[in-house]
Amino acid sequence: MTSIEALRGWLRTYEPLSAGRLAVDFLPKQARTYSVDSVPCKEEVKQYLDGSSLRQFLFTLSSREFKGEDITQNVDNLAFYEGFAAWVLQQNRARRLPALGEGRTARKIEVATSGYPFQVDEHGTARYQIQLRLEYFQKGER
Repeated sequence: MTSIEALRGWLRTYEPLSAGRLAVDFLPKQARTYSVDSVPCKEEVKQYLDGSSLRQFLFTLSSREFKGEDITQNVDNLAFYEGFAAWVLQQNRARRLPALGEGRTARKIEVATSGYPFQVDEHGTARYQIQLRLEYFQKGER
């Protein structure tokens, strides 16, 4: 199983994302759509003598939302991400992390940025996103 597949499955355990489509590296133009996207980074954080390593995987949870002069709508958009960040913290505390497959063990998922409107379009929608970091241990091959 790839890291992005494991994360997608884990994200779908968050109630607001449990129904509907959660795309991968693609955010549709329609409002109220979601995607989990990979972010480039150096994967290996620390190498151990036995060949095992501490690694990271950066990703964003993105959504397309209505955005404009309606303060309530804009507050609701940010509230979704605030609630999501709180859920991530709860999952870490309870050690409910993604199963990454044989030889890899998730250690934690950190929220790296709060949710924010990343890109606003001329059609009254915006791409919102929150960036996260998965830290995991990978067993050595020796």
